[in-house]
Amino acid sequence: MLLLPTFALVLAGFSSAVRIDLSRDAKGEPSFEAELEHLHHKYYALSKLHHNKTGEHLNVLNLDLFNKQKRAHGKTHLRKAKAWSGHIEVGFPPQKTTAVFDTGSADLVFDKSDYNPKKSLTSKNLHKTFDFDYYDRHVEGDLYADRVAIGGVKAWNVAVGHGKDDYNKDVCGATFGLSFSTTTRSFFDVEQDAFIWAAKKQHLIQSSTYQFTLRPNGKASLNVGNVDFSELNSLIHWSNKNTDKTFWRADVKLNGHAIKNAILDTGTSIITGPNEEVGKFLKKLDGIKVEQGDDGLYHGTYDCKNPPRMEFEVFGKKLVFPEAAMQQGYVGDTCTFAMVGSKVINDWILGSPFFEIGSFILNYDLRHMGVAQFT
Repeated sequence: MLLLPTFALVLAGFSSAVRIDLSRDAKGEPSFEAELEHLHHKYYALSKLHHNKTGEHLNVLNLDLFNKQKRAHGKTHLRKAKAWSGHIEVGFPPQKTTAVFDTGSADLVFDKSDYNPKKSLTSKNLHKTFDFDYYDRHVEGDLYADRVAIGGVKAWNVAVGHGKDDYNKDVCGATFGLSFSTTTRSFFDVEQDAFIWAAKKQHLIQSSTYQFTLRPNGKASLNVGNVDFSELNSLIHWSNKNTDKTFWRADVKLNGHAIKNAILDTGTSIITGPNEEVGKFLKKLDGIKVEQGDDGLYHGTYDCKNPPRMEFEVFGKKLVFPEAAMQQGYVGDTCTFAMVGSKVINDWILGSPFFEIGSFILNYDLRHMGVAQFT
């Protein structure tokens, strides 16, 4: 389904919304090993939580292989880089921090030093705790309800987790989960709403919408509550209703080759999938040299001076994959393509390089996604 920007501009004038700038940490060197370590632990924690609550397996991760890999590697911590993040506020008087906006998780969790509920006049101790195994740490803390603000959208009684340690300090001060927050998906067992639903119920926004516009070599933004049509340079192409109860998923094509039912995850900085599938997929891409590391994982490289032309097709819309987005570091004139295989992941996961091809709209009311070319 398409929506004309000129008509939609009229509709936008009757709704509340806010736009904040996003930036990307560039301190760390790109590392497939660090990204995969972070991603594996994240989906392990989510899978374990889901199984404990429902008795069902998400099947995103091969848990047996992951546990074997975890025992073999021990607790080495590799610095994850290149996370898209922005400023938010919690409590009153407002306490400012930086949060990674993560469509691959559901909860808002603050590091210990980035939120002090005792200094907030609006905090309410829910007398419940959360805990989960994540990355190389056991993450735990207390649950509160408090005021949370993204720009001018200031919602009250939002469920937040306050960690007992600084778990995210090498990247940011908080993780702002944007996937579907349900009782089987959330690490929190409370009646308080996630931010988007609290804002909607309090009539702060008309539409339960997040819009990511992530330009790899330009301004990046997150719009909350409606669509910022000034960011768009084409019609919006909409998906069908997202039927997955946990993740945002999509069928896409890269240079005409299909990637089915992929998880869309802004919290990771790579594209990954089952190792053998990734190896076969890379061989289909003109201009990509397929390589296999000492760990057996497939990845691709290309000539930095002559990068291949890449194009994604998403919901019927074709969008160029910018060279700045597809590059995951370089050595001399050899660039590394931002796709790598995983021996423990069962599904394709499209991280931030995928989101850097256009402006993406996530609508929680209708449970569908839109995409358009950005200006």
